[in-house]
Amino acid sequence: MHDSSTILFDSGRLPLWLRIPALAVGVGFLWLAAAMAAYGLFGVSLGVPFGDARGSPLLGSLGCLVIGAILIFVWFAHLRILFDSARQELIVWGRGYLRAHKRRVSLAGCRQFHIRHVRTGLSGRTWRVSAEFTDGRSERLVDILSGVESLAESLGAATKLPVTKHNDVS
Repeated sequence: MHDSSTILFDSGRLPLWLRIPALAVGVGFLWLAAAMAAYGLFGVSLGVPFGDARGSPLLGSLGCLVIGAILIFVWFAHLRILFDSARQELIVWGRGYLRAHKRRVSLAGCRQFHIRHVRTGLSGRTWRVSAEFTDGRSERLVDILSGVESLAESLGAATKLPVTKHNDVS
């Protein structure tokens, strides 16, 4: 990064005692997906007897593929929010499967930040961080699961802008 960048939030990587089993189970689910697909498409067994199985092997294979992909993502997941004081930008940096993604958000004309507790999916909740600008637009910056108190403090201190935290779940 730049010398003028200040780390405002760093999720860190999950501990190895959690990442290694998640990786192993994820690879197991991928193997199970391949075994289901091989049996359903070609009638070939990869060591798992599916002769008495009911239901669609294609749907079972896709389900195992999705579960495996999510568990393997635990190995790579990492989120960092930085403030570049020289350029007056927020940098949202996230690591995915194949590469690190960096998004720069210029704070020119930014009036304040909002941190809202919002619903995601059927029962999930997360904290959504957004920036409100003087021209009326609002830009969603990132969703985080925890650590909003320290983020709010460091965001306000670094940018000298007000940070409003909303606890209502909408």
